Amino acid sequence: MKFKTVREGEQAVILNHLGEGRLVVGPQRVFLFRERFNRLTSKTADRYQYLEIQENNGSISHRPGPCLEFNDPLKYRGCVKQEAQCIDGNHVLVVYRRLKGGQAERRIIQGPAVFIPGAEEWVHEFQWHGTDPENKARMVPGLNKFTQLPTIANNFYYNVREVRTSDDTMLTVKIMMFYQMEDILKMLDTTHDPIADLINALCADVISFVGPLSYGQFVECTSQLSSLKTYPQLVQRAESVGFEVQKVVFRGYHASEQLQEMQNNAIESRTQLRLQREIEDQEQKLAALKLDRRQQRSAMEQEMAVKRQAHKQRLEELRQQHRLQIEEMVLSQKLELASHETQARLESKKAEETQKLSHLQNLSKLDVNLNKTLKLEYPVPPQEEIRVVPPSFTKL
Repeated sequence: MKFKTVREGEQAVILNHLGEGRLVVGPQRVFLFRERFNRLTSKTADRYQYLEIQENNGSISHRPGPCLEFNDPLKYRGCVKQEAQCIDGNHVLVVYRRLKGGQAERRIIQGPAVFIPGAEEWVHEFQWHGTDPENKARMVPGLNKFTQLPTIANNFYYNVREVRTSDDTMLTVKIMMFYQMEDILKMLDTTHDPIADLINALCADVISFVGPLSYGQFVECTSQLSSLKTYPQLVQRAESVGFEVQKVVFRGYHASEQLQEMQNNAIESRTQLRLQREIEDQEQKLAALKLDRRQQRSAMEQEMAVKRQAHKQRLEELRQQHRLQIEEMVLSQKLELASHETQARLESKKAEETQKLSHLQNLSKLDVNLNKTLKLEYPVPPQEEIRVVPPSFTKL
């Protein structure tokens, strides 16, 4: 006999001696007499989780979060917290739902989304060929396991081994393939591992291409291995399983060690010859460039000499023109000065004559004999008398 307290937010199951039970929801204080008190544990789920509840009758239900559930043994056999599927924007989820009669229906959930499966639903798990972590050019069956199917473009590396040419040369052809899924339903209905189908078709096309060629012809035609026209079986098989092959890139090839050494030596010799030819071309181009620059420099020097001589001549012409202009200015000034002097003399003489005439007029008014005055002022020099005597004639 004792008391037990069930706090608020808690639950408990009380079992009596007959095995009968009752649920107590807090807050509550109970008295126990020949009874057993079991405090219940709770399970919580956030918005990215859900609770998987297995009831005593065998049915299963899912409660999406956020939620809280007590593990009541009177109702539930178990309660497990599960993680919801967070689907990215470039992924899809393939979900199946059981119907009555043992049949099932399929639906595709496109991301981005948070998926919480129902009790009658399950998610398709894919199991494809995956890249070997130790060798990226090797694909391992069943290595790539996932539930969210990517819809964006993807690629993988693959080495097609033991490819034999027509002259019995064993080669390993290195390929890189880019692909993208186009039809999900066709892929689900036609194949369980599309990567394996693509690899098989790729190997078949490479063997068909290399088989009729000799080793030398193969080396010359390696550029064709980067064209989709070389892979008809691959393109056809990809289309039949809902995929599209966007591009195939040839990454090179590998032969036996002896053949590879011979090939490396030949490549080295060709490379040396090509380098020597390029060096010779560069030297010839350099010599031609030097000659061209020398000719251009000579033409520029001649042009500069002509311009210098023309400049000198121009300076001399300018000096001559300046000297002529100065002489013309001096002569013009002299002529102008002489003209002024002559005019001044004429004006002075005219003034004297005017003054003299005025003086004579004044004297005339005073009854002065101007003739005598002028004779005194201007004495007349004695004149010489010239007589002409006629010649005398004598009688003979």
